[in-house]
Amino acid sequence: MDIILYPALLTILCIPLVFAETKNDTQEQLSELLDSLLDKYDSKIRPGFGGEPTKIFTNIQIRSMGPISEKKMDYSMQCYFRQSWMDTRLQFSFPNITEVTLSQQILKKIWSPNTYFLNGKKSRQHNITLPNFFIRIRDDGRIYLSRRLTIEARCPMQLQKYPMDAPACPLFIGSYGFTANDIVYEWTGTTDQSVKVSDGLKMAQFDLVGIQARNGTHSTREGKVSVLEVFFHYKRHLGYYVLNIYLPCYLTVALSWVSFWINRDATPARVLLGVTTVLSTATIGITVRVGLPQVSYATALDIFFIMCFFYVFASLVQYSGVHFYTKLPAKDAKKDEKLEEENAMVVKNNDQYGRENDMLLSDGQGRMTNTIVDVENQKYRDSCWTSVWYCLSGNVGHRIRRFQTDPLAGNSVSEIDKLSRILFPLSFAFLNVIYWIVYLRDS
Repeated sequence: MDIILYPALLTILCIPLVFAETKNDTQEQLSELLDSLLDKYDSKIRPGFGGEPTKIFTNIQIRSMGPISEKKMDYSMQCYFRQSWMDTRLQFSFPNITEVTLSQQILKKIWSPNTYFLNGKKSRQHNITLPNFFIRIRDDGRIYLSRRLTIEARCPMQLQKYPMDAPACPLFIGSYGFTANDIVYEWTGTTDQSVKVSDGLKMAQFDLVGIQARNGTHSTREGKVSVLEVFFHYKRHLGYYVLNIYLPCYLTVALSWVSFWINRDATPARVLLGVTTVLSTATIGITVRVGLPQVSYATALDIFFIMCFFYVFASLVQYSGVHFYTKLPAKDAKKDEKLEEENAMVVKNNDQYGRENDMLLSDGQGRMTNTIVDVENQKYRDSCWTSVWYCLSGNVGHRIRRFQTDPLAGNSVSEIDKLSRILFPLSFAFLNVIYWIVYLRDS
């Protein structure tokens, strides 16, 4: 019985050795075959030299994208960059093997297209822990080459509608040195097949809303060059700008309107409020503009800041008008104290109204005088444009005459404040409706 088992056991133990020897023989034979293919191979000459141009089929698998910089006018993405071409000089025939994956050393011994990114800036290949690429050769001579790259490319942007803009960043792929007579680049299949995006790709400030890929040519001094073009269409998120720019500016403008409800005698409070809102708006505008290039045109954000700054500045200027029309300096009041007394006597003797109202009014130096309220038809009046001119020119006589005929003007609510409480919010809301309709219409 033992005599019968020994040969069977030896056969079982020898089977792995036979397979190992067979495998080693296959590898050696394949290696010798590839070496024989490269013996007379000239890597300096493209496949099909002297005939039809070599076609390079290309596709991209995008793994991540961003950041996109408005200041530098560029964008970056990480992708698998894949190319394939036919080289009949590398055809082989080997039993049960149709495709071979080779090391990076073989790439130095065979011809490969000198592809580069026409609008690239700092593209690089990943080399950790080893160079991230592979090359495969099919038995019919078809070569597949895949690299993992981080591409940083220029992206010229038109920022007239920033931050409601929708930038389209291009990527141009071509050969460095070969014209369309030697090399022709083509996308592999349709746009969806040529440029794929990994699931779950997200960016902080943008959404990738579309990809447009096409084959094209560029004219150079050497002739026409085959170029692959792909455009990445983005849509910017407005959440950051609403929370950090638009909402604070709206609140600052609304805060400047609070001065219309503050007593006009509280000069420090109203001036301080106006100056604070002006400086706050200017600070927000300067801070945001730091991240933008120094373009020669106004962006949508600049228009918004100018509008907000105009309203907070107008609120401060508005009080200067209120102060001019309704507050009389002490030196002006003292000069015409005699005229005021004479005017009060005329009102006192007027039997048509038959009553006197004694009110304490300050003459600007702390002394209190008894002044009689003037009748409505004796108030000093001028046309609107005349009053504005007096205000701009600083006409002191105009102010004196107003106080002589309307002594209570400094204590009552200013008509300018009453009008501003309605005019400022309504006009600001109207301009904002126009602003958002214009800039969101085509975004």
